[in-house]
Amino acid sequence: MGINEMAKVVWVVEKGNSRWKYGVFVGGGIALTKTLDVGEQLNITHLPEDNADEIFLTGSGKWSGEEYDLLQTRTDSSVIEFKHGDRHPLITKVANPGSLGTDRVANVFAIQSESLKDLIGGEKCKTWMIIDVGTCVTTDVIQNGVHIGGSISPGISLRLNSMRDGTAALPEINKEVWSKSSPFSGKTTGISTVEAMIRGAADGISAEIIGRWMVLNLELGGVGGVGVVITGGDSSLLELCQVKPKFADSNLTLKGYYALFPHIQRFIHED
Repeated sequence: MGINEMAKVVWVVEKGNSRWKYGVFVGGGIALTKTLDVGEQLNITHLPEDNADEIFLTGSGKWSGEEYDLLQTRTDSSVIEFKHGDRHPLITKVANPGSLGTDRVANVFAIQSESLKDLIGGEKCKTWMIIDVGTCVTTDVIQNGVHIGGSISPGISLRLNSMRDGTAALPEINKEVWSKSSPFSGKTTGISTVEAMIRGAADGISAEIIGRWMVLNLELGGVGGVGVVITGGDSSLLELCQVKPKFADSNLTLKGYYALFPHIQRFIHED
C-alpha cells in the first residue's frame, strides 16, 4: 500500500430506515463514527471539519438531491452512490441478488471480504448467522463463504406498534418505556398487559434468534458449529447467553460498505 492509500480519508455515509450514520475511514481503518437521532436531517453541522478524499453514500433509506449536493461540497471526487437494486459483488444463492437490501449486502460482505478477520478469525465455524437488530431484524446465513439466504422480521418497535394499531385495547409503548426492561433474554411471562407485550415483542426477538441458531446448528452446524455476529441499534438490548460463539460489532454495516466501496466504484466506471 502506497503513502497516498495509507493516508486516504473515505467517508461512508449511510441513510438507514430511521436515521443517518457515518464512518470516517483513514488508511483503511475506521477512525470516527457518528449516529444522528431518529428523524434528524443531515446538515453541515453533523459532518467532520476536514474534507474527505472520497465519499460513499448508501443505505436502505432514501436521501434527497440536496443531501447529495451537501456531501459533494466536502470532496473533490464525485460522491459514489450505492442504492437498492444496484449491482454488487456479493457471492449469493438468492434468486435475485439485486433484491437484497444494501445493509444486508454490506453485513454479509463484511464476512465474505474478511473485514472482521481480527474479530472472528480464530473461530472454526463454516456457517455464520449475521443478525441486524433495528427497524427490522434481518438474519443472513453464510456457509463456506457463500450467502445462502436469510430472513426478515419486524423489529421491537414495529412489533409493539402493530399490536397498538391492530387492536382496540392494547396501549402504545414507546422506546423510552420498553428499553427499561432490557436486557431481553427470551422470557415469556409478563404480569401486566404492558409487560406481556414487551415479553412478546422484545423477548420474542431473543427467543427467535436463539431458536434459529439452534435449528441452524442441527441443519448446518458441522465442525465449529454456527457462529453469530450481531449488530444494529437495538442489538445491545438483547441477551443471548445460550448462543456461542457470538460476536458484536456496532460498526459491522459500515465496515461492509467500506469493503464494497472499491467494487461499486469499478462497476460504475465499467458502465
